[in-house]
Amino acid sequence: MRERINWIDWGKCMAVCTVVFCHLPQSQEWFYYRFLQATIITVFFWASGYLKKDRESTKDRWHKYWISLILPYLLYNALVYPFWLVRFYLQNGGMPDLFHAMRPILGALLFQHENSFTEPLNGSLWYLPAILFMHLLIDWCRKGRHLHAIMITLCFLSVILYAANKRYEFLPNLTPIGIFSRLPYYYIGYVMGQRKMFRQCHFKRDLLMCLGCFSLSFLVFFWHLHEGNFLLHIVLFYPVNLLFLFGTLYGCLLLDRYKANIVINLSIGTLVIIGLHYPLVSLTNLILKHLLGLSGNICYHWYTALPVTIIILAVLYPIIVIAKRHFPILLGKKDAKGLF
Repeated sequence: MRERINWIDWGKCMAVCTVVFCHLPQSQEWFYYRFLQATIITVFFWASGYLKKDRESTKDRWHKYWISLILPYLLYNALVYPFWLVRFYLQNGGMPDLFHAMRPILGALLFQHENSFTEPLNGSLWYLPAILFMHLLIDWCRKGRHLHAIMITLCFLSVILYAANKRYEFLPNLTPIGIFSRLPYYYIGYVMGQRKMFRQCHFKRDLLMCLGCFSLSFLVFFWHLHEGNFLLHIVLFYPVNLLFLFGTLYGCLLLDRYKANIVINLSIGTLVIIGLHYPLVSLTNLILKHLLGLSGNICYHWYTALPVTIIILAVLYPIIVIAKRHFPILLGKKDAKGLF
């Protein structure tokens, strides 16, 4: 059984909690909210690249992809669909016809795409097919002798395509955009994992690097938000994410000496939280709108979004604990091996 990497558990735990926080509707005028929305998902792509194994057979890789990415994607979409039906009924006073009932199903099959005929069913799951695509891309590149040359070229191409889409909006939403905007960080994680970097903690260095990277990331993002030049706006997007990523990594190294079961469980339960938090967020919004008598959309402040986030995580936590013992497939595992 492979020993868990504690500082990565810290990183995944904090990232998945922040995802729930960011999916509670808040004003786009608030700096911290825009900052976290732009950066937090980078941690997942970096970690997926960092943990990517090289010494697996094709059969073993596809088995792993099926268990950890493909099946959870299908499963969590299926689990959320009944909630979609209930929400449709409450909002429209009746059940959907065949056309409307099929729209979210088609949207899920098209990786959470939205158009006249489809809509996202469980939009938070877009990153699973995106990560699968990146894994397959690395697998394909490893067959030749020029893996790094090809990947670096593709990373530069992804930046160009992301910038072009920002200008002309020609890509389908969510998954393709996520691939082009996050591929460089996945590749950076892959290279660092192969070279076994970030394996030791040096307190003073890590503290200084953590504070320095976060501070620079905040400053560059502030410039990124208010700079009117489109090209510079796109170019700054990548340093913002890279600085935030390394600030997070150095911060997690500082926490490596501290082990906590709740942190490990939240890290292990990333798929449960990503896959099931959406209906809980929607349900919470509906309940609060009813209790507060609001007619429009609800908008949280950080000090109200934070306790709501904690409540949602508290509801999902027992599901994670039960899944560890009895339903590891919900965690993207075929059995309990490696979960403890």
